[in-house]
Amino acid sequence: MNFSISEKYSSIIMIILGIIALLFPMLSTGAIGFMSGIVLILLAAGFIIAGISELILTKYYGLAYIILGILSMVLACCFIFNPALVSGILGFMIYLFGILLIALGIILFFIGPLGILGIITLMYGILTIVVGYFINDPRMLGTLIGLWLLIFGISSLFLDNKDYIDV
Repeated sequence: MNFSISEKYSSIIMIILGIIALLFPMLSTGAIGFMSGIVLILLAAGFIIAGISELILTKYYGLAYIILGILSMVLACCFIFNPALVSGILGFMIYLFGILLIALGIILFFIGPLGILGIITLMYGILTIVVGYFINDPRMLGTLIGLWLLIFGISSLFLDNKDYIDV
């Protein structure tokens, strides 16, 4: 077990935050919404600045960047003030991913030697849609965030962190 003190502290912080998220799932969903909103505000500022500088060269690209910046700013405000929107958008994206996996699974099933891979992909797509259903609920999203923090905090505390990249 060869890791630095800062890695140990980050693991302990992840465990503590995981427990807090499990006890207060709406708080963790709100925190994710707030952080996503802040990132989108920074992205919107970048789009608007790029749009203003692009107006010198071409009007259309500049206006497109500015409009994209304004839309990002509106979405950021929605994320900050309505955490349920975060879980709804995440759930929708996971639904789409599950539908794409199901379509891929069906296609792979009918391709000769890849039939078993198609069945596995089809089952994974169905499981992804089920997870998307649960993530649509902001409380369930907060609970999943708490479980993720707890599991990765405990595993990073007891495993050697040099062999994998933490996301």
